[in-house]
Amino acid sequence: MNFAYVAKSRTGEEINGYLNGHSVDEVVNRLQSQGLVVLHVAKDPRQARRLPLGDQLSQFWLGVVSTRDLALFNRQLSTVIEAGIPLVRGLRGLAADSTSRALAKAVSNVADRIESGENISDAMAAHPSTFNKMYLSMIRAGERAGTLDKIVEQLAVYLEKMDAIKTKVRSALSYPVFVLVFAVVASLFLLLKIVPTFAEIYADFGQQLPALTQAIVDVSNAIRANALLSLSVVVAFVVLVSLFIKTRPGRYAFDTFLLNMPVFGPIIRKSVMSRFSRTFGILMQSGLPILDALELVKGATGNSVIEHAVDRAKERVAAGQGITESFRATGKFPEMVLQLMSTGEETGELDEMLIKTSDFYDRQVEAAVHGLASLIEPLVIVIVGAFIGLIVISMFLPIFYLGDAIMKGGYNY
Repeated sequence: MNFAYVAKSRTGEEINGYLNGHSVDEVVNRLQSQGLVVLHVAKDPRQARRLPLGDQLSQFWLGVVSTRDLALFNRQLSTVIEAGIPLVRGLRGLAADSTSRALAKAVSNVADRIESGENISDAMAAHPSTFNKMYLSMIRAGERAGTLDKIVEQLAVYLEKMDAIKTKVRSALSYPVFVLVFAVVASLFLLLKIVPTFAEIYADFGQQLPALTQAIVDVSNAIRANALLSLSVVVAFVVLVSLFIKTRPGRYAFDTFLLNMPVFGPIIRKSVMSRFSRTFGILMQSGLPILDALELVKGATGNSVIEHAVDRAKERVAAGQGITESFRATGKFPEMVLQLMSTGEETGELDEMLIKTSDFYDRQVEAAVHGLASLIEPLVIVIVGAFIGLIVISMFLPIFYLGDAIMKGGYNY
């Protein structure tokens, strides 16, 4: 059986590695015989991650655990640890009380693994779809330092903040999207059902229609005559765009577009900065080395543009440059973030300054969402009303000439 270990040499250097042995005690004895101070030994987490096929399929069908459910779990787990309740019993109780079937199954399996001798981080590593790399790194840091209760509480606060910021951004985007979808459906209904009816009535008069009416009728006829082709083109376009976005260049281009969108771009940028600052700050508070923290914060930003910038900054930090200087060189971070980062770097309180930066951006996002909601709701309604109204007016426009058409047998302009 393979075991992962963390130990310190006589010079104080931390050493990570893997050893094969029959038990934890055997591995500890072998490391101590080499003059090492053993900090942590556990089953190889790479082996722990390999769930049986049945469990993997079960995880797939149960779905993804939401940030809100995971935040509640961490808040409850923190209480369990602080109260001194045995971990296995506490986890099984939390699994039984969870409203998320996916989380309940994962936590129950974690309890079984801990009971069989694994530590909590290795047990959680078997469920990467529920507990991501950043989460596991913080749990491992808490285990090493003996501050698991504090780390779990920090994770609860972090996840609650992330859920709040996602909810605010989602609320800002959901209403316009809903109205636009409604506008498209209503427009298609008018073009496919109402416009042809009016076109048949006006055709009986045998005269040329007004230019606006004729244009709408032509659009309606084109859509009806090529309905299958039009649908195929739309579906193909959506599929191609989706596949392109899944590629690295496509994702980078799409995220660049999001950050530079009019109206919504500043809100998305602020939410990304909030997520970056809070994740980086929490990782620094947990005691992770700076390079490890930067590696983990990349995937937590949720935006490939900022992820790429963090990666470039990490390379500069690894080469010996200052943290703030490295991030400034990327050109992707606001000056306010850089100034607060510089202050934290100079005072040795970088983690606290990053958390304060995140709090600032949280307030900015909340204010922007409220302002945007009051502005965009009437604006979208006016735009949609004007578009649908244009179709309706174009259909009734020939009626203004109906009197002349009846007297003269046609239209007379």
